[in-house]
Amino acid sequence: MEIKNALITGAASGMGKITAKRLAADGVHVAAVDVNEENLNQLKQESNNISIFPCDLADSEAVKQMVVEVTNQIGSIDRVTHAGAVMPMGSIKDLDSSSINNLMRINYEGTVNIVSNVLPSMLEKNSGQIILFGSIAGTCPLENMSAYCASKAAVNIFGEILAKEVKDTDIRVMVVCPAQTNTPLMRFVDETDAPDVINSAVEKGMLCDPEEVVDQIEKDILTDKIICYPTKEAVYATRIRRFFPNYWWKLVAKNS
Repeated sequence: MEIKNALITGAASGMGKITAKRLAADGVHVAAVDVNEENLNQLKQESNNISIFPCDLADSEAVKQMVVEVTNQIGSIDRVTHAGAVMPMGSIKDLDSSSINNLMRINYEGTVNIVSNVLPSMLEKNSGQIILFGSIAGTCPLENMSAYCASKAAVNIFGEILAKEVKDTDIRVMVVCPAQTNTPLMRFVDETDAPDVINSAVEKGMLCDPEEVVDQIEKDILTDKIICYPTKEAVYATRIRRFFPNYWWKLVAKNS
């Protein structure tokens, strides 16, 4: 389908920013959404095809109003790429309930808020693309990442079921499940009690290239795949966890 207007969350950094810049360069009018207004303003300077919409994705009313504003300003939304998320880390005993619940509000409820507000218009016109960033963290757990893994497990399942529920329409839904990728989310590795396996990957320069991840997303969105595993690392980790769940923890320890 032809993409004229796209809404990108998490557009102030990482793969959301890469996606926004690529689409804008291709002539797509991009609604760039993020809570980081300063970085959004910098992004806006890079293309006349980018309009910015600061928004807290965890606030359902704010998201609802934002989608209305986007539609009024740039027109009907043809594609949504939902990449907005946070990744604080820490052991369960060290995280209070408010911290864990807040992460779920941003990562999972933020996904629900976006989908709930863009899906009706796509159903009405029987057209659209919804790309949701889940993660292999939703199926491949790590210590000190309980909250993040749980939130991404919720996103993975929500997105997969959504894809099946709209299978008889011309709406394309895909869940992206990357492995550890070199984006600003990795700044939490220095700020929190990150798992040893992630610390090791950062130190050894073994994080996936975000540009390659976005490349694969654009290829897979043209297929009938529901889940996009954009790199061989994502495929490998997911298969190990699925078929050898107990061995998974030994493998994590070995690579720490």
